Amino acid sequence: MPKVTENYKKEKAEKIVKATIKVLKIKPLYNITMLDIIKTAGLSKGGIYLYFNDIDDLLVEAINMIGKEQDDIEFSSVLDDESIESSLVSIFEILGDYIDSCPAIIGKIRFELIIYISNNPEKADTIMSKLKLKNIGRQFMENVAILIQKGIEKNVFRKELTIDIVMNNISAYIDGITDLVVNSRAYGGAPLKHPTRDYFQQFVESQILLLKNK
Repeated sequence: MPKVTENYKKEKAEKIVKATIKVLKIKPLYNITMLDIIKTAGLSKGGIYLYFNDIDDLLVEAINMIGKEQDDIEFSSVLDDESIESSLVSIFEILGDYIDSCPAIIGKIRFELIIYISNNPEKADTIMSKLKLKNIGRQFMENVAILIQKGIEKNVFRKELTIDIVMNNISAYIDGITDLVVNSRAYGGAPLKHPTRDYFQQFVESQILLLKNK
């Protein structure tokens, strides 16, 4: 019997992961089964378990492979602008451009992963600890909070503001627009009439008016 090389194993595992990505593009993450992957990869039922323990292992590897192709995004470069207001506008515009340029499957995965973990909370820690998908949302919110705090300290924004309430308001709006984009691009929903940057720009300008000292 010919010896199975490490290169062969690596290529076979990669083929299985790529088959998983194909399935991810057409089927909700939370409904994918090993049988879906087996059929797409053209493997026997037993063959796939030589490389992956279960569907969760496979999904994590597939998401990480997709994540490698995700562009980096830099928010911190605008934190040193002289105007806190222009910095806030810029950071929202950067996120808007990123969302519009991001592959549809990234948004689809993020949305469906939330549902999958909500339905299987016992798997949350294991799955999330293995994922390497960049948490752009967290980076964005952290930098926005820094700018708002700076604005309060410099008396640009009202000192009586409760940052948590402001951030919850921003988070709800961002989530809402992002869901509309994902629904449009991944599930065939109605497209937005304008680039995401435009919606974010109008929103942040309205927030600045509310935040500013009179």
